[in-house]
Amino acid sequence: MGIFNDYMREGRGVDKGPDERPRFIVFFDILFRKFWSLIKVNLLFVLACIPVVTIGPAIAGMTKILRNYAREEHAFIWADFWETFKKNFGKAMLIGIIDIVAAAIIAFDLYMYTSLTGSAMVRTVALALMFITATIFIFMNYYISPMLITFRLTFKQLIKNAFIFAWVGFFRNLFVTVLIAALTLIAVLYFPTFGYVYVLLIYFSLCGFIINFATYPLIKKYMIDGYDSDTGERLEESDKE
Repeated sequence: MGIFNDYMREGRGVDKGPDERPRFIVFFDILFRKFWSLIKVNLLFVLACIPVVTIGPAIAGMTKILRNYAREEHAFIWADFWETFKKNFGKAMLIGIIDIVAAAIIAFDLYMYTSLTGSAMVRTVALALMFITATIFIFMNYYISPMLITFRLTFKQLIKNAFIFAWVGFFRNLFVTVLIAALTLIAVLYFPTFGYVYVLLIYFSLCGFIINFATYPLIKKYMIDGYDSDTGERLEESDKE
Protein backbone atom coordinates (compact mmCIF):
# COMPACT_ATOMS: atom_id res chain seq x y z
CA MET A 1 0.00 0.00 0.00
CA GLY A 2 2.59 2.49 -1.16
CA ILE A 3 0.30 5.49 -1.33
CA PHE A 4 -0.30 5.26 2.43
CA ASN A 5 3.31 4.77 3.48
CA ASP A 6 5.07 7.97 4.55
CA TYR A 7 7.88 6.43 6.60
CA MET A 8 10.50 8.22 4.52
CA ARG A 9 9.11 11.65 5.30
CA GLU A 10 10.41 13.79 8.09
CA GLY A 11 8.51 13.96 11.34
CA ARG A 12 7.56 17.02 13.28
CA GLY A 13 11.16 17.81 14.22
CA VAL A 14 12.29 19.98 17.08
CA ASP A 15 9.51 21.58 19.10
CA LYS A 16 9.73 25.33 18.55
CA GLY A 17 7.33 26.20 21.32
CA PRO A 18 3.69 27.29 21.16
CA ASP A 19 2.44 28.69 17.86
CA GLU A 20 1.50 32.33 18.41
CA ARG A 21 -0.35 32.73 15.13
CA PRO A 22 -4.15 33.13 15.09
CA ARG A 23 -5.89 29.78 15.14
CA PHE A 24 -7.61 30.20 11.78
CA ILE A 25 -4.22 30.83 10.13
CA VAL A 26 -2.80 27.71 11.77
CA PHE A 27 -5.84 25.76 10.56
CA PHE A 28 -5.37 26.68 6.91
CA ASP A 29 -1.61 26.25 7.14
CA ILE A 30 -2.04 22.64 8.33
CA LEU A 31 -4.87 22.03 5.87
CA PHE A 32 -2.79 23.08 2.86
CA ARG A 33 0.29 21.18 4.03
CA LYS A 34 -1.66 18.00 4.77
CA PHE A 35 -4.18 18.13 1.94
CA TRP A 36 -2.81 15.12 0.08
CA SER A 37 -2.53 13.23 3.36
CA LEU A 38 -6.18 14.01 4.12
CA ILE A 39 -7.13 12.42 0.80
CA LYS A 40 -5.19 9.27 1.71
CA VAL A 41 -6.77 9.19 5.16
CA ASN A 42 -10.24 9.57 3.62
CA LEU A 43 -9.66 6.70 1.20
CA LEU A 44 -8.40 4.49 4.00
CA PHE A 45 -11.40 5.39 6.16
CA VAL A 46 -13.85 4.54 3.36
CA LEU A 47 -12.06 1.23 2.81
CA ALA A 48 -12.24 0.36 6.53
CA CYS A 49 -15.98 1.21 6.63
CA ILE A 50 -16.98 -1.30 3.96
CA PRO A 51 -18.27 -3.65 6.70
CA VAL A 52 -20.73 -1.18 8.27
CA VAL A 53 -20.11 -2.48 11.81
CA THR A 54 -16.49 -1.28 11.61
CA ILE A 55 -17.44 2.38 11.27
CA GLY A 56 -16.62 3.02 14.94
CA PRO A 57 -13.08 1.55 14.81
CA ALA A 58 -12.51 3.28 11.46
CA ILE A 59 -13.43 6.63 13.03
CA ALA A 60 -11.01 5.89 15.89
CA GLY A 61 -8.21 5.12 13.42
CA MET A 62 -8.87 8.27 11.42
CA THR A 63 -9.14 10.35 14.59
CA LYS A 64 -5.65 9.28 15.72
CA ILE A 65 -4.11 10.72 12.56
CA LEU A 66 -6.24 13.86 12.45
CA ARG A 67 -5.67 14.55 16.14
CA ASN A 68 -1.91 14.41 15.51
CA TYR A 69 -2.29 16.81 12.58
CA ALA A 70 -4.39 19.15 14.74
CA ARG A 71 -1.64 19.35 17.35
CA GLU A 72 1.01 19.52 14.60
CA GLU A 73 2.55 16.12 15.22
CA HIS A 74 3.62 13.53 12.69
CA ALA A 75 1.51 10.46 11.94
CA PHE A 76 2.18 7.31 9.91
CA ILE A 77 -1.07 7.01 8.02
CA TRP A 78 -1.20 3.26 7.38
CA ALA A 79 0.46 2.07 10.60
CA ASP A 80 -1.20 4.52 13.02
CA PHE A 81 -4.63 3.99 11.47
CA TRP A 82 -4.63 0.21 11.77
CA GLU A 83 -2.90 0.17 15.15
CA THR A 84 -5.58 2.44 16.62
CA PHE A 85 -8.31 0.56 14.73
CA LYS A 86 -7.30 -2.72 16.40
CA LYS A 87 -6.42 -1.28 19.81
CA ASN A 88 -9.84 0.34 20.30
CA PHE A 89 -11.89 -2.12 18.26
CA GLY A 90 -14.36 -3.36 20.88
CA LYS A 91 -15.26 -0.07 22.54
CA ALA A 92 -15.20 1.89 19.26
CA MET A 93 -17.44 -0.66 17.53
CA LEU A 94 -19.96 -0.40 20.37
CA ILE A 95 -19.94 3.41 20.08
CA GLY A 96 -20.37 3.15 16.30
CA ILE A 97 -23.36 0.82 16.64
CA ILE A 98 -24.94 3.11 19.26
CA ASP A 99 -24.47 6.08 16.90
CA ILE A 100 -26.12 4.23 14.01
CA VAL A 101 -29.08 3.15 16.17
CA ALA A 102 -29.43 6.65 17.68
CA ALA A 103 -29.35 8.28 14.23
CA ALA A 104 -32.04 5.87 13.01
CA ILE A 105 -34.23 6.64 16.05
CA ILE A 106 -33.82 10.39 15.58
CA ALA A 107 -34.71 10.11 11.87
CA PHE A 108 -37.77 7.97 12.69
CA ASP A 109 -38.89 10.38 15.43
CA LEU A 110 -38.51 13.32 13.07
CA TYR A 111 -40.72 11.56 10.52
CA MET A 112 -43.31 10.67 13.17
CA TYR A 113 -43.43 14.12 14.77
CA THR A 114 -43.84 15.89 11.44
CA SER A 115 -46.66 13.48 10.58
CA LEU A 116 -48.59 14.05 13.82
CA THR A 117 -52.05 15.50 13.62
CA GLY A 118 -53.68 17.44 16.39
CA SER A 119 -52.30 20.19 18.59
CA ALA A 120 -49.66 22.33 16.92
CA MET A 121 -48.20 23.07 20.34
CA VAL A 122 -47.65 19.35 21.04
CA ARG A 123 -45.84 18.93 17.71
CA THR A 124 -43.73 22.01 18.36
CA VAL A 125 -42.71 20.88 21.85
CA ALA A 126 -41.95 17.35 20.63
CA LEU A 127 -39.83 18.65 17.74
CA ALA A 128 -38.01 21.07 20.04
CA LEU A 129 -37.13 18.32 22.52
CA MET A 130 -35.97 16.04 19.73
CA PHE A 131 -33.87 18.84 18.21
CA ILE A 132 -32.18 19.59 21.56
CA THR A 133 -31.49 15.89 22.16
CA ALA A 134 -30.07 15.41 18.66
CA THR A 135 -27.89 18.53 18.98
CA ILE A 136 -26.34 17.43 22.28
CA PHE A 137 -25.85 13.93 20.86
CA ILE A 138 -23.96 15.38 17.88
CA PHE A 139 -21.87 17.64 20.11
CA MET A 140 -20.94 14.70 22.36
CA ASN A 141 -19.70 12.72 19.38
CA TYR A 142 -17.15 15.43 18.60
CA TYR A 143 -15.31 14.50 21.81
CA ILE A 144 -15.86 10.75 22.24
CA SER A 145 -13.37 9.52 19.63
CA PRO A 146 -10.57 11.99 20.54
CA MET A 147 -10.91 11.00 24.21
CA LEU A 148 -11.14 7.30 23.34
CA ILE A 149 -7.81 7.27 21.51
CA THR A 150 -6.05 9.67 23.91
CA PHE A 151 -7.05 8.44 27.38
CA ARG A 152 -7.81 5.19 29.14
CA LEU A 153 -11.39 5.86 30.14
CA THR A 154 -14.31 3.60 30.89
CA PHE A 155 -17.36 3.79 28.68
CA LYS A 156 -19.21 5.64 31.45
CA GLN A 157 -16.39 8.19 31.77
CA LEU A 158 -16.36 8.75 28.01
CA ILE A 159 -20.08 9.52 27.94
CA LYS A 160 -19.93 11.69 31.07
CA ASN A 161 -16.99 13.77 29.82
CA ALA A 162 -18.49 14.08 26.33
CA PHE A 163 -21.74 15.38 27.82
CA ILE A 164 -19.82 17.97 29.84
CA PHE A 165 -17.82 19.08 26.79
CA ALA A 166 -21.03 19.35 24.77
CA TRP A 167 -22.06 22.20 27.09
CA VAL A 168 -18.66 23.67 27.99
CA GLY A 169 -17.80 24.10 24.31
CA PHE A 170 -21.35 24.83 23.18
CA PHE A 171 -20.63 27.74 20.82
CA ARG A 172 -17.47 26.09 19.51
CA ASN A 173 -19.49 22.94 18.83
CA LEU A 174 -22.24 24.96 17.17
CA PHE A 175 -19.72 26.61 14.84
CA VAL A 176 -18.24 23.21 13.94
CA THR A 177 -21.73 21.88 13.22
CA VAL A 178 -22.49 24.77 10.88
CA LEU A 179 -19.25 24.13 8.96
CA ILE A 180 -19.93 20.41 8.67
CA ALA A 181 -23.51 21.12 7.59
CA ALA A 182 -22.13 23.35 4.81
CA LEU A 183 -19.69 20.65 3.70
CA THR A 184 -22.51 18.09 3.74
CA LEU A 185 -24.74 20.39 1.71
CA ILE A 186 -22.07 20.50 -1.00
CA ALA A 187 -22.14 16.70 -1.22
CA VAL A 188 -25.96 16.65 -1.35
CA LEU A 189 -26.30 19.38 -3.97
CA TYR A 190 -23.73 17.90 -6.34
CA PHE A 191 -24.47 14.21 -5.78
CA PRO A 192 -23.91 11.89 -7.61
CA THR A 193 -21.52 13.70 -9.98
CA PHE A 194 -18.96 15.84 -8.16
CA GLY A 195 -20.48 14.94 -4.80
CA TYR A 196 -19.57 11.27 -5.18
CA VAL A 197 -15.89 12.03 -5.83
CA TYR A 198 -15.87 14.67 -3.09
CA VAL A 199 -17.19 12.22 -0.47
CA LEU A 200 -14.82 9.48 -1.59
CA LEU A 201 -11.71 11.67 -1.57
CA ILE A 202 -11.95 14.34 1.13
CA TYR A 203 -15.33 14.76 2.86
CA PHE A 204 -14.85 12.52 5.92
CA SER A 205 -11.25 13.46 6.67
CA LEU A 206 -11.96 17.17 6.20
CA CYS A 207 -14.90 17.04 8.62
CA GLY A 208 -12.79 15.01 11.02
CA PHE A 209 -9.92 17.47 10.84
CA ILE A 210 -12.26 20.39 11.58
CA ILE A 211 -13.66 18.51 14.59
CA ASN A 212 -10.25 17.57 15.98
CA PHE A 213 -8.75 21.00 15.39
CA ALA A 214 -11.66 22.66 17.20
CA THR A 215 -12.06 20.21 20.08
CA TYR A 216 -8.45 19.32 20.95
CA PRO A 217 -7.65 22.70 22.64
CA LEU A 218 -10.62 22.18 24.96
CA ILE A 219 -9.60 18.60 25.75
CA LYS A 220 -6.04 19.76 26.33
CA LYS A 221 -7.17 22.55 28.65
CA TYR A 222 -9.42 20.44 30.86
CA MET A 223 -7.95 16.94 30.63
CA ILE A 224 -4.24 17.27 29.86
CA ASP A 225 -2.98 20.60 31.21
CA GLY A 226 -5.09 20.14 34.34
CA TYR A 227 -3.59 16.77 35.24
CA ASP A 228 -1.27 16.69 38.25
CA SER A 229 1.18 13.83 37.75
CA ASP A 230 2.71 14.36 41.23
CA THR A 231 -0.46 14.01 43.29
CA GLY A 232 -2.13 11.45 41.07
CA GLU A 233 -5.37 13.42 40.91
CA ARG A 234 -7.85 12.81 38.10
CA LEU A 235 -6.82 9.19 37.80
CA GLU A 236 -8.98 8.56 34.76
CA GLU A 237 -6.69 10.84 32.75
CA SER A 238 -3.40 9.41 33.98
CA ASP A 239 -2.72 7.22 30.92
CA LYS A 240 -2.72 9.31 27.79
CA GLU A 241 -0.95 9.32 24.44
